[in-house]
Formats: sequence, structure tokens, C-alpha cells
Amino acid sequence: MAEKKKGIDLPQTKGTFQVRGKVSGTQKDNFYVEKLTKTNKPWRSTSFGIEFNPGSTMYVGLNGMERDVVKFSKKDNETGKYVSKDVPWKDRFTFNEEGYGLMGVKVGVEKVKDEKGNDVNNKKTLVEFDAAKEISDHLVDDKTVFVKGRIEYGSYNDSHTTKFVPSQVSLAKDIDFEAEDFNSLADFTQTIVFMSVTPNDDKTKATVEAKIVNYDSIEDAEFVITDMGLARVFAKQLKPYTSIKVWGNISVEKDTTEVETTDCWGQKNNMERVNTPTVRELIITGADPETIDTETYTEAEIDRAIETIKASKEAAKDFGGSENGTWGSVHAGSEDDDNAGW
Repeated sequence: MAEKKKGIDLPQTKGTFQVRGKVSGTQKDNFYVEKLTKTNKPWRSTSFGIEFNPGSTMYVGLNGMERDVVKFSKKDNETGKYVSKDVPWKDRFTFNEEGYGLMGVKVGVEKVKDEKGNDVNNKKTLVEFDAAKEISDHLVDDKTVFVKGRIEYGSYNDSHTTKFVPSQVSLAKDIDFEAEDFNSLADFTQTIVFMSVTPNDDKTKATVEAKIVNYDSIEDAEFVITDMGLARVFAKQLKPYTSIKVWGNISVEKDTTEVETTDCWGQKNNMERVNTPTVRELIITGADPETIDTETYTEAEIDRAIETIKASKEAAKDFGGSENGTWGSVHAGSEDDDNAGW
């Protein structure tokens, strides 16, 4: 059973991602933005694309502003735990106390020579405010990068949002999409609060409805399973309000409809019309049954947390393929089951 935390008094269900691909979007206006916040503090952001398969691009972004202090941490040799220290903002580049390292974004987007004359990444750890500038100064289109970070779920104008926020951006060995040994890398890991799994009409894939618990919000999220054996395991083994760790692949594809023209001379011309720019899906390929938790995120606890969130907002407003029973990739096989319309 997970340990309760502050905020809405439920542990956060955290998610991470990693992707390798070619950079795009550095010529766009939103690649790097500087402005002042409402409180007149400098604020910076960066956003760019990563093409991880031919024609498949996902977007990542981070932002940060000046603040009073930054945090440095080190591991205590006796307890094995990390301890942190607040350092004034102006001293973030000069603070140097043995064992302490800045808590921030790992950036390596510039090549330098090492002592042997080899080209290596100029590795730095920077707060988001400085990392955005470092990335904008050195990253260009078509460079190959490795990026990992956290997944943030939210809501905006009654729509669900999913953001990929880097904790590391590093130059990587150039990739060739046409090479025989090319392997795509765009993966995620996520703890979810399972709500339901529903097959589509032709039973070629299933939709997993889940809840994501943030520090101060609970968001609805949707995942996809294309392995119907795994989908049947979810349907059979998981009840609503059960948390479980899942993993899988990030898929980004163009949503196209083939349009046949009839008003023409000669042969008909079949064209592809793009209906929406892209469809991004988080495809679950596996899950860890050892992480199943039926106690922490009960319906009563989730409802209580939602009421707490509503009350807080009101107060703020007033005052301003497997078939033999396994859990998917990494674990082979899944038992055939005809329950729930599968």
C-alpha cells in the first residue's frame, strides 16, 4: 500500500518517458520564448519536436522562471538518504560544496573536446530557466537527441492534456531511419488507477480508461492496448480503482482519410486528405501484477479527493498478442477468456 502524501493526501501516480530521434521545430516562434510573469519575474520556455520514426514526431517542452532559491542535494553516506540545501538564486552557478549537485535538468546539447581530443557532450545540470536557454542556443533541426523525463496530465477548457517534460536532453549518435539495424525508441512507464477496458467494434484493440493522481488534481487519461490477450487479462484481473504500473510505446500517426475524386477525366485519382494533424496514443504493452494496489485509491478515497479539489478551487475563486494469462511484454503469454464481450 502506497504511503500518503501532501496535497490531496493521495500518492501521485507518476509517469516517465524516453525517446530518441531527430530534432524539428527549432525555427518556429515557440521554440524559445522569453517573457515576464504577472509578478514581473523573467520566464523562459522551449518546445521542440522529436521524429522517432519516419513521419512520427512527438513534442516535448519545459519552462521555468527566476526564483528565490535553488536546491542542491547529496547522498548521506551513513543513512543512504539524500539531503538537500537551499542556495540563493544568484549563487546557483558558483555554489561548490563537496558532494552537492544541483537538482535540475541534465543537458548535453553542445560538443566539446575531452582531454584525448574526442568530441563529447558538454554535460551540465541546469534549472529549467537556464536549461531552456541552453537548449535554444545549441539545438538545431535534424540533430539526433536522447530525451527522457516525466509525463504531465492536465485539463484545459474541458479537454485532457498530456505533456512530455524533459529531465534530460542529450545529443546522441546520428540515426538512419533506413538502416537495417534501426530500432525505434519512444517508450513510457506509468502508474495508473484502472477504471475500465473496452474493446473496439472489431476487437482489434481496446481502450483503457484510467485516472492519474497529481499533487493537487485527479485527471482522466486514456490508453490503448493492441494485444487483445493482454486486454483480456486486464478485464479479468483488474477491478475499477485498482492501481498498477504499466509500460509501452508512444505512437504518433497522421489521421488520414482516403478521398476518391469522381469529377475527373481519365482514371480516378485517389488522394489522402489529412483530417487532423496527428493522433497520439500511449499503447500499453505490459504491466506488473506485483504492483497491484486495491487499497490506496478506493472509490471513496478518489471521491473524497475530488471534493477536496473542488473545495480548494472554490476557496481560491473566492479569494482570488499474448494468449496465456500474462501481463504483456517482458512476461510472455495470456489465458484466453471470453468474459465481458471479448
